[in-house]
Formats: sequence, C-alpha cells, structure tokens
Amino acid sequence: MKLIKWREPGKETVSTIFTGDFSPREINADDVAVRAEEIASLIKPVFAESDLRICQLECAVTRQDTPIAKSGPNHRSHEGCLKFLQALGINIALLANNHTGDYGKEGLSDTLDNCRKAGMKTVGAGMDSKSANAPLILTCNGLKIAIINQAEHEFGIAEDDTPGCAGLDLDKLQESISDLKKECDLVFTAFHGGHEHYPFPSPELTKRCRFAAKSGADVVFNCHTHCPCGYEIYNGVPIVYSPGNFYFPPRPTSLPCWFIGYLAKFHCDKKGAFALELIPYYNHQDKIKPLPEKDEELFFQYLEKLCLVLQDPERLNKLFDSWSSLYGAEGYLATFYNLKKPEAWEPCANDETWLGIRNIFCCESHNELLRHTVQLIEKGLLAEAKKRFDEISALQKPDWVSRC
Repeated sequence: MKLIKWREPGKETVSTIFTGDFSPREINADDVAVRAEEIASLIKPVFAESDLRICQLECAVTRQDTPIAKSGPNHRSHEGCLKFLQALGINIALLANNHTGDYGKEGLSDTLDNCRKAGMKTVGAGMDSKSANAPLILTCNGLKIAIINQAEHEFGIAEDDTPGCAGLDLDKLQESISDLKKECDLVFTAFHGGHEHYPFPSPELTKRCRFAAKSGADVVFNCHTHCPCGYEIYNGVPIVYSPGNFYFPPRPTSLPCWFIGYLAKFHCDKKGAFALELIPYYNHQDKIKPLPEKDEELFFQYLEKLCLVLQDPERLNKLFDSWSSLYGAEGYLATFYNLKKPEAWEPCANDETWLGIRNIFCCESHNELLRHTVQLIEKGLLAEAKKRFDEISALQKPDWVSRC
C-alpha cells in the first residue's frame, strides 16, 4: 500500500475506492458465481475500510443471446457473477464502457435490472441518451457527491432513442461539472478509454483527464487499458490514468502486465481530494491477491517509472510514436488493404473489415493512433520510432510478475 497526501483534511471526509475492469466473461461466469466469496476473500478487508466502493463493470449482465454486430468480442456474464461484487460491498457500478451494450437493448435492460437487484446504483448507461448521461448524485458522510461516467465512442453508445452508455463529450462534461459544483460538495469524473496494453496515457488522453481536472472535477479516474498506467496530482486533483484489470480472467495470449493492477482509494473533504491511496494486487483467476511484500516493492518501482514519464511531454510523445509505429502501421493501416470499391460498401456494412474501420474512425483513441501513424509516415519517422519499442515491450512484460 502507498499513501500520497498533499494537504491536511477538514472535519467531514469520505473515502472512495475505485476498481479497474471487472469482466468474468461468459466462459468463467458459472465459476465466479459459485466461488464469489473465495475469489474476493483476500482483498475484501481493503473494501470494508472504504465509505464508497465503485467498480467498473465491463460486460453485459444478461442471459439474452442477442449479440450486436461489432469489431472485437462481445462480453457477457450472468447475474450470479454479481455475488462477487456483493461480497466486496460494491455500492456503484460504472457502466460507460465498450461492452455494456454488447447484447443490445434487452441485454442492457437486464444489466441495469440485475445491478439494482444486487443492491448497486449505476451510472453511465441507460435506455436513452438522457438517462445514460445523467450523473449519479448521492450523499455519504454528510458530503453530497456527483459521479459522471463517459466512454469513448466504440460500440453501444446511447442515442436519443437508443439505449447504451454515455459517450465522451468534453463540452457536455465541462458544463455538467460546472452545474454540479453549484449543488454538490464533490464531483468525480470516470472515463473509459485509452490504448489496450499500452502502459502510458496517450497525449490526447492526458489532455482529456487534465481538462476534467481544470474544469473542476475533484477526482479523475480512467480505465480500459488492461495494464497499469501511472497517476499524478495535477493542481491538487488526483488523476489515475488506469489501474489495470481488477478481475478479468486472462486469455492464453495475455501479457504479464494483464495480471497486475491497483485499487485507487481517494480521500476527500469539502475542498476536494487531499490524499490518494494505492493498493496493488494480482488479478488471478482463482483469487484477487494483494502483492507479497517483495512484489509490492517491485510494483511501486515499476509504477514510478510510469509516473515519471507523465512529467516529460517530449518523452511521452516519443513513446506514443513508438506505439503508433507498430500498432498503427502494422495493425490499423493494414485493415485498409481489405477495402472494397465504393459500390460494394453498403451491402457489407456489418462485415468484420468494415466494423473495424468504423471503430478506427469513431473511437477517440483509435482515431488518435491512426492520425499519429500517418503523420509519422508523412515525416519519414516510422522506422526510427519503431526502434524504441523495446522500452514499451519491457514494461508490458515485467519479469517479476506471477501469472498464477
């Protein structure tokens, strides 16, 4: 555990713990439902010490077999998996992400209903855009708190008459923060976005989170990357760029960084946050396990490397050059070689190639990566940027991480 404190608190305080992605996925749903208490047992005491407990729920909670057409996997679990969140006393589920809408209207309706039955409030999704974008307002320890939850524009975004999650909208965010600060003591902003398996925030994600802080948010939290990223205290506002997975059983191809993460515990009073507590753990399929002392020391050395880069904009940009040189050039741009002629576009609008292209252009992080890649090509810097990828690869594969 690590505590970062930058001022003394006032009389009324509240502690709020945020987790990264919880997604047992269908293949593990029955196991999680049966072993919920066992999986949660070692990490449970940490949650008991917090006033509010907030989890990123990254799957539809439904038994409906109504997957939407999208690029990437459709994630669902059934209502039994929520026993795990109940074991930890989770109060609030963040639903703005790229999997909440994976099973359409019926799946989202089930998700909202199942969370309610499990005793959890939800934010970031609804049966239309108005309800999806509505902040969650509650009172804890005498402090009135608002939570805003938004996700990048992948699949399952709510529209006027279409259910889904709240899409990223910085103009609306700034206006909402301003309005909520007039009636609430604290405003928490939670984003879902970034680049999977990339251990740093991209230049645009950094700007987005700092924009939320400058707009008046008291806490800024982001997740989605499936690996830990750093944190910073920006003008007195704590920003967590990604805590990594919380409970997300691995695939055979999962990198070592998949298995480590940290809980972010924010301590606040009426003036905002005054301290940030970090609790690292292993995300293993059998249990969530606090790190043993030796691994905890290595984890915080690892995290410090990630945080130092946040204070060096030039280095942050160069690392994103390297990321773009591989995942942008060899991943995204390669997709375009499969393009068909214009007259064939509409009949194949839902095939795998086109859905991937739609995602590249509509999702903010994917679009950023594509733009960054073509700019490197334009300047003749692609090959040079690729030479530096080893630094990223080493952070994806820390040799001290236990996978089991």
